[in-house]
Amino acid sequence: MTRMEPNPRSGGIEDGLAARVHDPLWLLARQWQLGEFRADDAGSPAFVDVTGETHCLDGWRAGAAGVWQPWDVAAAPIERLVEQENADPATDPRLRLDGGVRWLRTLAQVPQARAAFLAACAWPPPAPGLAARGLTAAVLARSPDGAQVARSLRLLLADGTADAEAARLGLDAAARAHVTAAAPSWLAWWDGHAPHEAQPPASTAPVTWDPHRMEHTFSLRASSLPDVELVAPRYTGGRLDWPTVDVAPPSQAPSNPARPTPLTLRGVPGPARFGGMPAQRFWEMEDAQFDAGAVDAAPHDVARLLLVAFATVYGNDWCVVPVRMPVGALIRITALTVTDVFGRSTMLGPAAAIDPAWNLFALTDDLAPGGSSPWFLLAPALPDSLEGQELESVLLARDEMANLAWAVELRVPDAAGEAADRYDSWAARPRPAPAPSPIAHYRVDTDVPDFWYPLAPEQPGDSAPVRLRLVPLARQLGGRVVEELPLGCVLEESRLPGDPLWLHEEEVPRSGVRISRRCQRARWHDGSVHTWTARRRGAGAGESSSGLVFDTVEPPTA
Repeated sequence: MTRMEPNPRSGGIEDGLAARVHDPLWLLARQWQLGEFRADDAGSPAFVDVTGETHCLDGWRAGAAGVWQPWDVAAAPIERLVEQENADPATDPRLRLDGGVRWLRTLAQVPQARAAFLAACAWPPPAPGLAARGLTAAVLARSPDGAQVARSLRLLLADGTADAEAARLGLDAAARAHVTAAAPSWLAWWDGHAPHEAQPPASTAPVTWDPHRMEHTFSLRASSLPDVELVAPRYTGGRLDWPTVDVAPPSQAPSNPARPTPLTLRGVPGPARFGGMPAQRFWEMEDAQFDAGAVDAAPHDVARLLLVAFATVYGNDWCVVPVRMPVGALIRITALTVTDVFGRSTMLGPAAAIDPAWNLFALTDDLAPGGSSPWFLLAPALPDSLEGQELESVLLARDEMANLAWAVELRVPDAAGEAADRYDSWAARPRPAPAPSPIAHYRVDTDVPDFWYPLAPEQPGDSAPVRLRLVPLARQLGGRVVEELPLGCVLEESRLPGDPLWLHEEEVPRSGVRISRRCQRARWHDGSVHTWTARRRGAGAGESSSGLVFDTVEPPTA
């Protein structure tokens, strides 16, 4: 094989940069032979006319059968509406601490009233292992509980209970007069954060939370588009973008449908630009971040080869027409007309009309041809948000050795609302030393940490699928047998009356699942600040071992 390469005779590069053509007629003949003068590409696009319709999202609901609620895209992010917990503000430890400190400052000139409220409105004892620590514990010991202060002040201002409450607090006439005068102002502040008329919710879980799958479920719609409903069957939390939702037939048409907003645009198309595309100028340096010759593609890797061919050969044949769309809207292009420099117009149809299986940024619609919807969703996703430290963490894992699945509470909020490590609390408990025994002992089962809760398999019916039900372990504490239940909010369904907490079996894979709770803070497009506590679902750490063993024999100890 003969290899042809240049052999320079001088050290300069002037001749190479000149790029002289010694026989331009030969090059023109070769272009004629290859058919480059036939003008198959026709004229270049001069302008583009776009026609379509826009439908702004204005309603959402929890689950698939909830009540539709109005929603203004410009007022609040959908992530806050979907993820925020349904907790009673009066139970927030931070708010209760803030209220107690504010009330003590109000009584700065009345020492007798300060001492009375500190004694009568002290914080309730926390659950075992959830006591506050450090500086927070010292502050809680020196301030009253804001929720109990509010309850006591309402009794002091009521006609039938004022004297009895003053006697319980031990207030004299002067202290009672000062407290009665300062109570309305403090109660107005408290009711602004924790409304007294509001009914405390039975559960702190978000209205969209599915406790049987540990995920959010909600729906979105535009009242001007009654035939389309967007359903998010399995939203794990985080950033809500267009892949989260699918198109589904509407279960309930809007009562007052609005009119769609027409979309008309005439623009000049610009060349498409992407990193690594071939340079247009002769002496322009190529982008070193992309090397088309270094793409590792096998002969049967057609998709990768087509991508390289597009980038190197047809990259300069594509144009872009920017279309301004409202955020939080469904858009459909009904007509796209391209007019070239010769004045000829060409109507372009969607790519899915030729191949329904080929689509980009298309919503899933099982009823549409090819499974893709013609509607494009410009989702009102949060640009960014600030996340606080992990308040609660629950691990769902399988234990093949024990033939069980477990719900492990790694962290839960303590009495001050700060994350407490349950393993540290369990390890710090005093344990009596085992008494020496000259004989062997038989044990039915071994001990499991108190923050491990078994998920036992059960089958509700003959043909029903197997599900995992949370069953508390019976433990012997202080000479009596008790059943310990979870302490956090993620597994609080096990403490509520009614059906016990259960999960679908497929929701606990071998890789495990981790559910966490964090405080979120974000700024929306109108400049407003939104804060909420969100739940996130992520991957676990694989299988776990609880150390549970049945039917063991302990050897004798001297």
